[in-house]
Amino acid sequence: MAHIAVIAPRQATGELAQAYQELGRVVGRGLAARIVQLFSLRPASMRRMIHTWELVMWGGGEPRATRELVAAMVSRLNECHY
Repeated sequence: MAHIAVIAPRQATGELAQAYQELGRVVGRGLAARIVQLFSLRPASMRRMIHTWELVMWGGGEPRATRELVAAMVSRLNECHY
């Protein structure tokens, strides 16, 4: 099984620490899922992912539960375990 080194939020500095702070603002403190931490070696990519996630999951008029259901179904159709 492959292993990808990540930088945890507590160890982050500079641009990465700012990206984790942005994530905390979007999803709540202490919720840096491992899948998000995979972006820790590329903070700019992490920030783009967080921004996209914010637009898709928290913007618009549809209830969040509906958006979560659509996201889960798309992941299932794409055979994505996340």
